[in-house]
Amino acid sequence: MSRLSRWSVRALALSLALVAALAAPVSAHAVRTLGLSSGTFTFEVPASGQLSGAVVVSNEGDEPMKVMVYSSDQKIDDKGNITYVAPTRADLSSLNSPSTWVQISMPANSKSIGNIPYLELKPGEKVPVKFSLSVPPGITPGDHNLLIFFESFEMANAGDVVQSVISGRLGTRITLRVPGDLFKRLEVRPFTVPAFVIGGAVPYSFTLSNSGNVDQRVGARMMLLDRNGNEKDSENPINGRLSFAGSSVVESGTLLAQGLALGPYTVRLDLTEVDEDGKAVSGGKDTITEERSVWLIPLWLVIAAAAIIILTAGRIVWMAAAKSTRRKNDQQNLREKGILPPDAQE
Repeated sequence: MSRLSRWSVRALALSLALVAALAAPVSAHAVRTLGLSSGTFTFEVPASGQLSGAVVVSNEGDEPMKVMVYSSDQKIDDKGNITYVAPTRADLSSLNSPSTWVQISMPANSKSIGNIPYLELKPGEKVPVKFSLSVPPGITPGDHNLLIFFESFEMANAGDVVQSVISGRLGTRITLRVPGDLFKRLEVRPFTVPAFVIGGAVPYSFTLSNSGNVDQRVGARMMLLDRNGNEKDSENPINGRLSFAGSSVVESGTLLAQGLALGPYTVRLDLTEVDEDGKAVSGGKDTITEERSVWLIPLWLVIAAAAIIILTAGRIVWMAAAKSTRRKNDQQNLREKGILPPDAQE
């Protein structure tokens, strides 16, 4: 065959292979989706301290799933970051952690791995998982939180070092309000804004502390106001976030002035308790308002001032050099005329 014929055959074969690949049906990918009937429970703890509930966990995907079920406590650092910790032997003996107050009732056909129970769910299957709570006496009044996690996983292949592979989890939050002396107390401290800013970007940061014993859902609005009270920029660093009792959260951001920003401005923070729909509670009458003053200096003004300083300093140096040169020339003329001796000091 000629070289042209061979290239024609190859091109035809490649075209047929491409058409076959495009015409072939696309293989379906397995989908794993976990569903829960409820994401939150809120209980007012009765005098007996006994409570119960149920969560329906469902396999919304198209292949079987294994789902571990366990309780955890939430730990919040001073920046507001939340981590979840399973109870330890010390927690079980002291009963101070809310996760130790819950008992999970698994279905009869459930299994366990590493002492953690798990379900095997078929596609479309729904299984109720019941739980009961027993709040011990002497617990401090206020809101206490725990979570029941439903975590899907896969068994590792034979010979693998790890025992299982985690693929995702959902949690149900349980808030328990222990009756007694309940009080709300929100504070904003510190609230930091620089005194001077070059340009129109004003950074800010603040710490919201809930020093009460009740969880509060809050919203925070930041505003940049000119000296006449006109709003130049605004944002909502906190939008309906739950502030947990005894915890703090740090927020920060930047407000931008519009147009020519020069002179005194005000950074204002309004912090308000809101409901689950984001609307202010009690008409916002308990709003916390904090204000800080800031002077905005345009960059062009800084550049112009620096240029003036440089030019002024340059002129002073030039004038000093010119004066020194004239002085030397005058002394030289006096020496040439014999008025000054040749060895006279300058």
